[in-house]
Amino acid sequence: MCEAPEVGFFRKSADRRSQQSLPSTGHAGDDTLLAQIAAQSDISAPRHWVHYLYVKDEPHARSAAQVVGAAGWQIQRVDVAAGGATGWVVIAETHAVTTPAAVRDARIFFEGVAATHGRGDYDGWEASL
Repeated sequence: MCEAPEVGFFRKSADRRSQQSLPSTGHAGDDTLLAQIAAQSDISAPRHWVHYLYVKDEPHARSAAQVVGAAGWQIQRVDVAAGGATGWVVIAETHAVTTPAAVRDARIFFEGVAATHGRGDYDGWEASL
């Protein structure tokens, strides 16, 4: 009976070590996602990486998609936002290694696109394991 809590304790310690060994991206949410990826797979392996950008209308969405595509991202979808959200969504993807530097650079890029396209909103990213 006493061993189960110890196993959980050591597991949490190992998770903390993997999180601490990654350099920070400068964004707490991104750091958490990278730590989760590192705890479950090889962080240096390329993975499917998807980003979500919301803007107020179709012209801003089409313009944002052109900028994102010109930067080398594949446009998965440009469409009316689902789930009761107002506006439009641009979903961009690539296959890449999600290093802390790459994640930081992607956030800076997508936040910049959002800011210059009708005060859009970068809603973050997800990646395959």
